[in-house]
Amino acid sequence: MNFKSTILSSAIIFALAGCGSSNDDAETTPPQTSDKATFSLGISDAPVSGLKQVNVVFDSITIKAQEGEEVSFETRSKNDSTLAQMVNLLDYTGDDIFQLLDDQEVPAGDYSWIRAQVINGDTNNLSLTSHVVYEDGSIAPLIVKRKGNDGVGEIQLDGFTLNQTDNEFVLEFDLKKSLVDPQNNNEVFLKPRGVRLQNLSESQDIEGTVSQTLINNCETDNIGLAADDSSFGHAVYLYSAQAQTPTDIHEIDDQTPDNAPLATANVVFDADDNEYEFELAFITPGDYQLAYTCSAHIDDAEQVDADFNIYQLKQISLTQADDLSVNFDIAQ
Repeated sequence: MNFKSTILSSAIIFALAGCGSSNDDAETTPPQTSDKATFSLGISDAPVSGLKQVNVVFDSITIKAQEGEEVSFETRSKNDSTLAQMVNLLDYTGDDIFQLLDDQEVPAGDYSWIRAQVINGDTNNLSLTSHVVYEDGSIAPLIVKRKGNDGVGEIQLDGFTLNQTDNEFVLEFDLKKSLVDPQNNNEVFLKPRGVRLQNLSESQDIEGTVSQTLINNCETDNIGLAADDSSFGHAVYLYSAQAQTPTDIHEIDDQTPDNAPLATANVVFDADDNEYEFELAFITPGDYQLAYTCSAHIDDAEQVDADFNIYQLKQISLTQADDLSVNFDIAQ
């Protein structure tokens, strides 16, 4: 935090001296708090299956104060300042963060929006533009749509506050919700619907385990949904406490309905701990529903999937005091 210091003017000092006052009796003006804040922004993600890399090239970040002022920051490669910053989102999962902006001084107050400008994938120059790499090594351009056609996409999120202190935020990309791979199209689209802006001082993590027995039972009960290679998509989905019938990822008129998930995370096997684990990072404290499913592999973000199902659902409460640990097991 910056502070403005104030001192007595010579005129005041002389006046007090003429009245017989001493320096010990002089009244001073209290320090005035600056209207500046520092702003840091990191990048993190909740991953999606089937991809080895999701490379997003960030060209700039712009924030707009409610009174109308815009402040922009170029985001340049830490290795080459002439290049925009490329971030492989899959390198920063869970609560791991890539620091995009660090301690930028800006006016404090309420902001209308934050906008990330992304250099869209170009098949003539994929190494320096946004792209994805599939498990088989094939590459496809990654596109963020916006009005216009100048090779730049925009991710805009509304409404946040910068206090007169250090403000640390993260853009959390939930790739299950964001990535769309259209049929008969050589491009992959990244949609802002799966991107959240979170204040690190106002969020906590939800982590936990899923028992091997519960996983086996879910696969057995849903054997007809198995992928061609007999695999399943094990994941946890976070829902509002008010969601009456939790469903899969989908939109209605470009809006996320109340019964769709707020965030998702893969369930992965940790060989060191010999257990299946998950982590949902940067969640605002409150009451939620948390669900385990083994049918995440059939969840198409562009439509409602009738066969998708929740295998176990829990009511949870996340407090500001600490992270929350949740275990899914057959006995519960």
